[in-house]
Amino acid sequence: MNEEDLKKKVGLQLIAKTIVYAFAVFGVLFILILIGVLGIMSPVKMAVKVPDKAVLTVDFDTAYAEVRGDDFFAEFTDVPVYSFFDLIRAINTAAGDDRIKAMAATVSTSALGLAQIQEIVSAVEFFKSKGKEAHIYSNGMGSFGGGTKEYYLASYFDKIWLQPTSDIGMTGVHIEVPFFKNILKKIGVEPEFYARNEYKTAAESLVSSGFTPAYKEEMSKLGSGLFNQLAEGIAEAKDLELDEVKKIIDKAPIFSSEAVNKYHLADYLGYRQDMEEKLMKKYEAKLLDINDYMYTINDYEGEDLPQVAIVVLEGAIQNGDSSNNPMREAVIGSKTVQKQLEELSQRKNLRAVVLRINSPGGSYAASDEIFYILNKFKKEKKIPIVVSMSNYAASGGYFIALAGDYIVAEPATLTGSIGVLGGKMVLKNLWEKLNINWEELNYGRNAGILSSNHKFGQEEKKLFNTSLDKIYEDFSAKVSMTRKIKNVENLAGGRVWLGEDAAKIGLIDAVGGIETALKKAKELGGVIPGADFGLVYYPRQRSFQEKVEEFLENGGGLPAIKILENNGVSVENFKAIQRLQYDAALPPFKLEM
Repeated sequence: MNEEDLKKKVGLQLIAKTIVYAFAVFGVLFILILIGVLGIMSPVKMAVKVPDKAVLTVDFDTAYAEVRGDDFFAEFTDVPVYSFFDLIRAINTAAGDDRIKAMAATVSTSALGLAQIQEIVSAVEFFKSKGKEAHIYSNGMGSFGGGTKEYYLASYFDKIWLQPTSDIGMTGVHIEVPFFKNILKKIGVEPEFYARNEYKTAAESLVSSGFTPAYKEEMSKLGSGLFNQLAEGIAEAKDLELDEVKKIIDKAPIFSSEAVNKYHLADYLGYRQDMEEKLMKKYEAKLLDINDYMYTINDYEGEDLPQVAIVVLEGAIQNGDSSNNPMREAVIGSKTVQKQLEELSQRKNLRAVVLRINSPGGSYAASDEIFYILNKFKKEKKIPIVVSMSNYAASGGYFIALAGDYIVAEPATLTGSIGVLGGKMVLKNLWEKLNINWEELNYGRNAGILSSNHKFGQEEKKLFNTSLDKIYEDFSAKVSMTRKIKNVENLAGGRVWLGEDAAKIGLIDAVGGIETALKKAKELGGVIPGADFGLVYYPRQRSFQEKVEEFLENGGGLPAIKILENNGVSVENFKAIQRLQYDAALPPFKLEM
């Protein structure tokens, strides 16, 4: 290359770098300006006026999370910002609101779990008890299968409307479990995990190629228990014999015309507009979306009133900060829980705390820390804690629930799983396949105990299992101490219990939802029945800037989810598999009802 060509090359490189740096600078400036402008222009919701006569519309296919929507996109899209608690509170409030004359709901394929649906059923029953009609419409329950929990919900409404060209899935309960042992072996990865005890099966998806007897026993107990709850609930709501309901389930999917005319599972063939117009005409009322109605209900955080806090803990448990990245399993961080309780401790009129838990478990160390933090808070503030379990509060989720003075769960809540597991993924054979050689230098006999380049040695295996024994003993002892259970081993060993069974054996105190827990919390906190009280909700609402920062850190989770789902990738399945990274969690499985 001559001197002139060299100069040209250097010149082009300088121009390229200048362009890159300019775009980088402009990019940063653009983001800063965007944050500033959006901060100023952050939408302010217009006041909602409830009509003098209204029919409340509710879409039970909407994914109401346990934690209020508080991310960047919630400011500008129709992504639900209200939580499941807000949904239940709105239905119960509407029951006593003379302006709300009836309810017009829809359901087709709901993202809600059965335990949450059972809470909704209680709210709908309360709504009806005030002499108000509740109708529900579906353009097809399930997708030629599933649909059982959707019909379970619909069966408690006064009238069920079906689109003429639809069907009711109602095919029962279906459980699928992934097993990765064979594929891991092919690529040279060998999982080495140990559990306490045989029913602690979260790692079976890694170490087995199919069900072990204990794992199959647990899943069978879970499936049959949920199936019976669904069938019994439908039988009760529709005044049918249980055997008759089970026979109908075996014949499903049931086409809409047969559902109305032959099996009397529904009342009308029509469309959503027909249902809404019928109720509007009957009550001379206007439609009111429940999300708009929720906006008219505030938390009343007045300092002069006795206050009850609702603290929502959703996700897998780990040390550090909580997160709610939609691309991953939500995380309950011990550090965040501590900060929330420190803030709550500054409230002078705080009388009680409702701890709403929806967690498959997680890190034992983090669960133990949260258990300690909660008990310390109770002792110092002399504040009762009532636990409300959602779809699941198992393993570490059950561990932190032990800090409650009173524990409430729905019949279908998954809880218990008192056990522990741990181990590592051994990559030795993978490195050999890739022709990569690792050498080790250890200064300390067990310095390389958690290395993924080799299996546990005999001494290392002994030490690791001794650690698991101590953790299991500690977990079991805390269950025995807090729940006053003598023979914990009969309930432990990793066994998973449904809420209705957990109540019988003493793992929880009562069957019910968050309203049941709130009522008990007020009672234990000395709040006079019927008196006004303040409601404090955590996680607190964040500033707009905090939301932008999280969005930038997570790389925009919501658009990524849309891309995955549009290409047929189930994000929920992806999240379930992510649980395998934790040392004390429910196993990954797909449950369809």
